[in-house]
Amino acid sequence: MTLKCAMLALVIAIISFHEGVAQQRALKVLAEVPVQFGLGYEGKISKQFSFSLSAGLLTQPNSTLIVNLLEELGTDEEITLMIDDAFKFGFVGELGINYNFKRNYIGSFIQVIDLHAGDTPTSLVENYFGTSISSYPTRNGRTSSTEKYLNLSSTLYQAGILYGRRFPLKNKRFEVDTELGISANVGSKSKLTSDERSLSALSESVNTELAGYYSGYAFVPSLTLAVVYKLSVGE
Repeated sequence: MTLKCAMLALVIAIISFHEGVAQQRALKVLAEVPVQFGLGYEGKISKQFSFSLSAGLLTQPNSTLIVNLLEELGTDEEITLMIDDAFKFGFVGELGINYNFKRNYIGSFIQVIDLHAGDTPTSLVENYFGTSISSYPTRNGRTSSTEKYLNLSSTLYQAGILYGRRFPLKNKRFEVDTELGISANVGSKSKLTSDERSLSALSESVNTELAGYYSGYAFVPSLTLAVVYKLSVGE
């Protein structure tokens, strides 16, 4: 949560500063496969350099493509089954900087993918970690009934590089941008919870195990198509 707050503060600071020095500002509607459908903002801070911000949703079919990619790269099948439902929906934030030359640009970016808490079969967690959920203490006021599902959420921190090209349209206010990118996982935080029981110790084990898999296998190639509207036009 601290990192998310820091990123939000950085975004606000950049936009506030940029309003006074902007040569060109633009809004984007983008589809970044297999990561997000979202909205973006780009502003030039010099003739060669620009920064970009975007926020969007991770939904199907993108979410399914990421899980399939993790599996193809070698992630344990039990792990992909464990995280599958959490990847059904999430929020994505991205911050990047680009170097522009002619109609092309290359850049680097950081990305936060905040996945919702999805249902994970209790039996799958028990078998993988060699434990029994019934051995964990019940929450105050809860019964000790058998649970079929636990709640698993993950937040992924990705860093990547990209190449993009701009295609101006007849109306100078509009253009279409295409990007090829790839990101690697540089950190993650996962949490396992239960409506019935306190799972703090098990949650830490899940976090450690998933962090190893994410850092080893979460290499995500992406193709982005964006429709751009220029709020202002510089040189």
